[in-house]
Amino acid sequence: MNILIITPRIPYPPFRGDKLKIYNIAKNLSEKNTVTILTFLRSSTQFNDLKNFDKFGIKVETIKLSIFESIINIIIAVFSRLPFQAAWYKSARMKRKVAELYRNGKFDVVYYHLIRSAQYYNKPIGNNKPINILDFTDAVSLYLKRFAEIEKNPLKRYLIKIEQIRIENYEKIAEKFHALFICSEIDKKFLKESGLKVDIRILNNGIDVNYFQSEEIKNRRNRIIFTGNMPYFANYDAAIYFSEKIFPKILLEIPDAEFYIVGQKPPLKIRNLASKNIFVTGFVPDIKAEYIKSAVNVAPMRFGAGTLNKVIESIALGVPVVGTSFAVMGLPKALYKFISVADNEDNFADHVIDILNNPQKYEELMQEGKKLIRDLLSWKNVVSGFEIYLAEETSKIASK
Repeated sequence: MNILIITPRIPYPPFRGDKLKIYNIAKNLSEKNTVTILTFLRSSTQFNDLKNFDKFGIKVETIKLSIFESIINIIIAVFSRLPFQAAWYKSARMKRKVAELYRNGKFDVVYYHLIRSAQYYNKPIGNNKPINILDFTDAVSLYLKRFAEIEKNPLKRYLIKIEQIRIENYEKIAEKFHALFICSEIDKKFLKESGLKVDIRILNNGIDVNYFQSEEIKNRRNRIIFTGNMPYFANYDAAIYFSEKIFPKILLEIPDAEFYIVGQKPPLKIRNLASKNIFVTGFVPDIKAEYIKSAVNVAPMRFGAGTLNKVIESIALGVPVVGTSFAVMGLPKALYKFISVADNEDNFADHVIDILNNPQKYEELMQEGKKLIRDLLSWKNVVSGFEIYLAEETSKIASK
């Protein structure tokens, strides 16, 4: 198959979130197919990132979009109904480039990654009739709904609700596409109940099982870790919530417990949490090393949507996880048994304390979890199922 992937950010380096996902999908699809990535270039410093796709035979096309242009788009969007996150990536040049590739590329599949890319939908014309696939990854309207429910600042809550309403209306754009992909059953159910009339399918977040292989390295007994992209507000909120409401309860029982907040670009309020027992690392080049030095991984999420990489990565390495219901609800149900779930501060602290005091109790369970992750969520297996679907659908179109 000849596949075009349209994504708003260069998927490199593949450290977290959307970059990690599209990097692994493109890499695995390129083993048997011709893959082209079309994305935005923010600055000339990103040219070196493009070279990392040469070894896979993936061609990367870029369209320049400056931060200044995005800011102008946001100002204009105030007077429209376009969601601000779609406006941030609005570009007439990208629109023209997609149309050009449609005319000349003879693609079998055009894969639009994230709701921000949906605005570049191009209706198949003539003999070139690729299937148009849209991948929301998360139900953004669900994320914003949950965000608004916990936000206490009236102005912030008002602004979140404005974007939520815009997104709810905009999500109907998915009905133009051959199929919509989402990463969890919870998000799928929410979108179906919202009345979205499109074939909605699951495309799980996967894991690089070669990188996330467990190693026999002795962890620091009372080391607790939380990971994530810190500007993402669900992570920002969770780190503060754990530090201020849960960790003090743990320190009463285990005074030498240490809490490590690991992730890129921590805002000032996160950095200010640093103390004798709390460590804010910022970006780390090897997230695996941070997990395996830790006795327990926490995911105290109070809102969000989709599937958390931090949870499946931890299970793959055999590191016990304590999380809220929000942290697990997007995961395959088979993984629930490997996570201690707690939704109030006392119970959450008790679960963490139990793991820190009784590490042997969880060893056999986590060995089982490591094997299941490899079988269920390796990127190779996830993309293989996706590839089979694409081949079947393109075959149907070709035979018409």
